[in-house]
Amino acid sequence: MKLLAIVLSKHIGNTMRVAEAMAEAAPLTIVPLKDAGNCDIRQFDAVGFGSGINAGSHEPELINYVENLKEVPPRSFVFSTSATGKHERYNSKLIKALERRGSKVIGSFGCKGLCKFFVFRLFGGINKGQPDENALAEARKFIEGVTDALEK
Repeated sequence: MKLLAIVLSKHIGNTMRVAEAMAEAAPLTIVPLKDAGNCDIRQFDAVGFGSGINAGSHEPELINYVENLKEVPPRSFVFSTSATGKHERYNSKLIKALERRGSKVIGSFGCKGLCKFFVFRLFGGINKGQPDENALAEARKFIEGVTDALEK
């Protein structure tokens, strides 16, 4: 089984840390969004898309990438980091974009991440130490669930 994660981790590296934790638990290749054009996503059983949450949704560059894919992965998963960790709401726009394109989304994950946006920067950010080891353990558990779903 081969998995790919296309990641846009712009500011602090929270989302990349989550992807790296997932790669510890599954055969996951991680590719930054800027290099994703060099990937043949048809080689993978499922493709994940992840970024930090910006204004209530994934980074616009990632959503634009998904909306303009020439080849859409048949199965996909979505992940994110945010100030609140409320991924059910925040991941929905990217999930809908993938589903509109014909990809079956087999999982969604999100967790809190260090946030230094706007006024929070003055105080060193909120969610210091996030994602922590518990969140990263949940990310590993999530990707194991993705591999289990693919095997069925």
